[in-house]
Amino acid sequence: MDKGKGRREFFKDLAKYGGAGLAAVGLLSLHKPREAGAVADLDRQAHSELWKFRDAWMDQVDEFIANSPLPKGYFSKEPEEFVNNMKPVKWSHHHPNWYTGNGNKALVSITEATPLHKDIKGDIKRSIDKLGGLGKSLKKTDKILIKPNSNTGDEWPRGGTDYRFLDALIQILHDEGYGNVSVGDSCGPWGPTERVFPMLRFDEVCKKNGVELLDFDKTKWMHVTNANAEYLGKFGGGDGTVGYPEPLRNFDKIIYTPVMKTHVTAGFTMGLKLSVGILHREDRGNQLHNLNHIFNKQAVGEINIPIKPDLVIMDGRRSLIAGGPSHGEEIAPGFIVASGCQVANDVVGVEILQEWYPASPNMIGMYVWNNPLISQAVKVGCGYARGPEDIKRVL
Repeated sequence: MDKGKGRREFFKDLAKYGGAGLAAVGLLSLHKPREAGAVADLDRQAHSELWKFRDAWMDQVDEFIANSPLPKGYFSKEPEEFVNNMKPVKWSHHHPNWYTGNGNKALVSITEATPLHKDIKGDIKRSIDKLGGLGKSLKKTDKILIKPNSNTGDEWPRGGTDYRFLDALIQILHDEGYGNVSVGDSCGPWGPTERVFPMLRFDEVCKKNGVELLDFDKTKWMHVTNANAEYLGKFGGGDGTVGYPEPLRNFDKIIYTPVMKTHVTAGFTMGLKLSVGILHREDRGNQLHNLNHIFNKQAVGEINIPIKPDLVIMDGRRSLIAGGPSHGEEIAPGFIVASGCQVANDVVGVEILQEWYPASPNMIGMYVWNNPLISQAVKVGCGYARGPEDIKRVL
């Protein structure tokens, strides 16, 4: 290498004379913000294998944030956004596990989806009916929130909940007489949420079905103190206080619709990690991704201290077995998993993905109950299952 030539010039020559593939690996190794090799369309990964390089992937996140039209203060807490003058409020969404079997075991249904996904509505209904039906957890008078996955605008399963899955679930609720239904979420760093919802076609689905679509970017927030948290809200000497959307207080029941897949920092993203969408953006950056993300898994689990969704219906018809959440190696397990317990749901989801291990490199090869996201969630009281003896699979 010419000592007078910089690394970037060297790799440009390498691309010219030695092939673009070698040069791409070299450029990705630079790990400098806004030098991740992003293309003009910032929504697209700059390289098809970028998910294999965690730091370069994070660099492109930084590049998007620096160059996209995000509103001022998007990643900071503004006093006018919060209720109660930013002082913590007392709030939790706790309840018994509506879906239990003999010995109070957490039920988890595993349903093989119809080939070619021709009957999503029927598949979802069968997964719920195996648990005992919607009537076990919902009342006709309940105000119900569906919390989907809205991480990015990428095509399912990368971006978030399949709009056809969301559409089918809303129809099922309406068919069974649950008329007061809303959908609400906030996206990942590829914001703002108002541009991601149309990319995922959630606005179209909600308009078609006559349901409210809540963009948490535009609603009030509330501070909640999770006193028994060990990581979330504790970085920088905090007391466990973090921000949640204030409208959560208005709903009687909450349904989660995660996608079953791996995640570049958390290891996997399913029922527990879906709650990232209800955490204030400043807390996501300062708490989930502090110290180079090394405690991301534990902090993610602790988001769920004040909230237990009444029902989790997870789409595993298509999944990512490595990388994630927006890009990675895709597989098609062909299952829908449902439960009243986030921990039980995620344990079964990880076990399903482990059937493809070690065909691909991933971060979920360990015994699932030892996974830091699961073990920390159990430790601080999230979910209901605390060990393998607490789960009953319904096939």
